[in-house]
Amino acid sequence: MFKKVFKFLNSVLGLPYQLVKLSIKSFISSTKWTFKQIKKISIKSIAKWIFDVFKESIAQIFTLLGFFIAWFTLTGTAQDIVGVAIVVSTIIWLVTIRLRD
Repeated sequence: MFKKVFKFLNSVLGLPYQLVKLSIKSFISSTKWTFKQIKKISIKSIAKWIFDVFKESIAQIFTLLGFFIAWFTLTGTAQDIVGVAIVVSTIIWLVTIRLRD
């Protein structure tokens, strides 16, 4: 029964069906890999990262203050764009702490 349905879908849909099937398998395998990597993370390493984030934030307080003042002085769309850029750059900066050490 399933073989007949699969052959029918393959003959009707062809390559798009195969691409969808392949992308679903890829998504499932990448999700499994992600969960395996998350299970490997220890609470000690998370606490160390949070401590590093706190330490780096204190070290760069005047830079962050300058970002905030620049954002506060803008209006309209410029404020939105600069706000998003500040948030994204700060997140990237905090996530890559270990790479810069």
